[in-house]
Amino acid sequence: MRRRITRALLASAAAGATITTMGLAAAGSAGAAAVVPAAGAAHRVFTPSGGPPIYTPPCSAATGFQSIDPAHPLDLGGCAGYVGSGRDFRYTQAVITIPSSFAIDLSDTDAPTLYVGLSGSDAAAAAGVMSCNVAEHVFGVNPCGVPGTPGWVAVGLFAWNSGMSLVDQVVPLTGISPGTGVFFSIYYNQQGNSLRYNITTNPTSPSPTVHAFAFDAHGAVFNHAAALADYSGCTTAIPPTPSDCGQFAVPGHAPLQDIRITQFFQGAWTTANGQRGTFSGPWNLNPAIVTSQGNPPPGNQVQVEPAFLWNDGMGNGWGDAFGVWWRHNA
Repeated sequence: MRRRITRALLASAAAGATITTMGLAAAGSAGAAAVVPAAGAAHRVFTPSGGPPIYTPPCSAATGFQSIDPAHPLDLGGCAGYVGSGRDFRYTQAVITIPSSFAIDLSDTDAPTLYVGLSGSDAAAAAGVMSCNVAEHVFGVNPCGVPGTPGWVAVGLFAWNSGMSLVDQVVPLTGISPGTGVFFSIYYNQQGNSLRYNITTNPTSPSPTVHAFAFDAHGAVFNHAAALADYSGCTTAIPPTPSDCGQFAVPGHAPLQDIRITQFFQGAWTTANGQRGTFSGPWNLNPAIVTSQGNPPPGNQVQVEPAFLWNDGMGNGWGDAFGVWWRHNA
């Protein structure tokens, strides 16, 4: 089961080089709490930023956010966010906000994993947050305590040989409240053939808590980068059908109103030859959107999607921030 779930996380990575700070006031004000849209603006429209949307169905085995099929890099679906391609990448980072209990019920095991990552045809690195109950399914034990304990953990993963081999690091997130930002980065040191991960909690405090570790990269080439809310962790057959997803299915459309699940701040990607950008840069960029059947609206209902890219004012420039929304379809 662990390998099956882990294969679902082979979609991107994060953790690793420079520690960047963010204002928690900004994270709090733009946090993951439920948001009631203003009258006349019930649905925030994605602003195109380099490529057409990738529409995906509600769940997937997600063998990886890979380049095996460039036309369908998210395999069968279950992911919402932004995807970069058309270059080889060596770095990814973001500050990811912890969702509120209104957006995600941590007593269930259908919470998404929120992460940034790098991936290629047979390897993927990811770093981000997952619920304790999802981590229990992934790792076999609940890192937050007794089985069924709600909460969040930070994780760093690297898989290669098309997911047959895996290394991971789990970091408990104690004292983390909804809306709090956690910094993640991954740097691929090509000369040293290593992946360097960085997970920083309380990044603006005088004494931030830094967790740094490294994995052997096994000569990987990463031609995709992504920042995603990933609901693709199925526990049964690979490849699955939507009915196989069970407890890991995307929640469908929001019950009462549009709900912001999380936000990604201070996004930054760097190509293998040193070209830098935010989520936007000298590469192809596509939004990933989950719909009811994996096809565009109006024929399908939008369930989870990224909002427009913007500048969070923390120093990386335009395109370094976006929210992920669970959409209500009246």
